[in-house]
Amino acid sequence: MPLLSAKLIRKSYKVSNNPFKQRYLEVLKGISFTLNPGQTLAVVGESGSGKSTLARILVGAEQPDKGQLFFQDKDILQDKHFPWYQNMRMIFQNPATSLNPRATILQTLEEPLINAGQLNHHQRLERIAEVLELVGLRSEHAQRYPHTFSGGQRQRIAIARALMLQPKVIVADEPVSALDVSVQAQIINLLIELQEKLELAYVFISHDLGLVQHFSDKVLVMHNGQQEEYGRVQEVFSQPQSSYTIELLKASAGYKRKS
Repeated sequence: MPLLSAKLIRKSYKVSNNPFKQRYLEVLKGISFTLNPGQTLAVVGESGSGKSTLARILVGAEQPDKGQLFFQDKDILQDKHFPWYQNMRMIFQNPATSLNPRATILQTLEEPLINAGQLNHHQRLERIAEVLELVGLRSEHAQRYPHTFSGGQRQRIAIARALMLQPKVIVADEPVSALDVSVQAQIINLLIELQEKLELAYVFISHDLGLVQHFSDKVLVMHNGQQEEYGRVQEVFSQPQSSYTIELLKASAGYKRKS
């Protein structure tokens, strides 16, 4: 049974308030996919393709206009009590802006546990220490503020925050693009290690097709809200059917075609 599956997800935004001529922009035009435990689905496409809107729908920040979204066998769009916050979390592109500069790391990591009503204070401290160790940091780092860490360390903290409630799915929105090249590989290797250890499923949004080829099991290619191609990475990249996918591959310096 798939862990997460989307069926014909559609989303539009009103772009005109004129009551006599309302206009809508359709940003998702029937997106479908399945994701199993321990798999990575890459979502690729140019800016404006609808990737971020899809990400917000997956973590419950927005509702689609049409379509179905299943977590295991449950239609979660119809279940008002589905615990989105616990089961699907997000890692943002830039840890410098996604972490509260006025909060200690302890406060940042404790917040999701408090909001979910889980554990007493002592148990929360134990969980924070456990997760910091998982991402390669020490428990004493919890007393510091984000500005005292490097970019790579801040993204490790952001990953720790996403892990606090033991989610099944993590949506990672360009999680290494704001980092120095020297630390990008470290963060990717950490994500791979965590996936193997915790059987996490990732929805991995990226412009880097070379990285997608290395990191992902499946790929969803999007263009102007349309699903151009979807399938296993090597099949899509070795025999692309869409002219848009072909152009993306030609423009990607990091992609290497495998014979």
